[in-house]
Amino acid sequence: MMRYLTAISICVLQAMMVMSLPASIPFQKTDINILQRNKRSAEGYIGCMHMTSFPGSLQYISDGTLDTCGLYVIGEPDQIIEITFLDFDVKCETGGLVAVFDGWELQNELFPSVYDHPHDLTERYKMYCGENGPKMFLSNQNVALIQFRIPQPGEGFRVMVDFKHNLQPCNAVEMFQEGIVTMKNYGMRRNCTTVIIFPEKVNLLNVDVGVTSQTKHFEEEVGLTDKCMNVGGGDYLQIMDGIGLDPSMMITKDIVCGSNSNNANNPTYILGCQNSAVRMVSSGDYHNTVTFMYSPPTVDDISEQDMC
Repeated sequence: MMRYLTAISICVLQAMMVMSLPASIPFQKTDINILQRNKRSAEGYIGCMHMTSFPGSLQYISDGTLDTCGLYVIGEPDQIIEITFLDFDVKCETGGLVAVFDGWELQNELFPSVYDHPHDLTERYKMYCGENGPKMFLSNQNVALIQFRIPQPGEGFRVMVDFKHNLQPCNAVEMFQEGIVTMKNYGMRRNCTTVIIFPEKVNLLNVDVGVTSQTKHFEEEVGLTDKCMNVGGGDYLQIMDGIGLDPSMMITKDIVCGSNSNNANNPTYILGCQNSAVRMVSSGDYHNTVTFMYSPPTVDDISEQDMC
């Protein structure tokens, strides 16, 4: 059953920054608490800033605000997001603009990062106005974003939001403070990151990274090492934390690879920054998998060196 986020406690996300668009359009920081106050009406109308994990129809009609607005959509980690535009009345000549982004942008940082997403930014970020409006959009992960600036009163759009099962999930944002996550590369060359928007205590339960391939399988576990660049294709697991969501801008706490399913011998990490992340880098030469458990650290767990 999907864990709907009707009143998401996300005070740890201090600000929402919109992406760089044409210089003629001003953009500004917005307190994320606005998302909690601007709830959709029974008819599906939303305000300037809105976050949802519900499927269904959503409609925005401009009241003439000059602000840049955002509709942030999030699903379960093993889901992707389908957004269908049912109505689109945003005229270019009135200064209106709608952008669809494959991922999230917060505090001027991107998730997934440019190093982890399968497409470049020109494919991930599309802008629309006038008659050539967007039709249907499908994300690559469990988060997606519609940004819009519609200064003409009465103009707007209506979308249908739906969630589809992701058969091979990779990148994901976790909005809950504890859980168990399994990440796999399915034998492919790709980088996968799970970001949790809280400080966390991360315990590696099972690791098989840079060891098992289609032609070679170790019967005995080789243990974990941090000498990952010297073995195989340089596959490794990266433990990180930081203030923003972009893994490429986070602080690396450790890099490990190898294989070990003995939880008692695996390391535990205290990640004291605003956001925690586990990133798996894969060359495609191995079938990598990692399972980890995360939970809120106690006051006694966090030392001064764990803080950002």
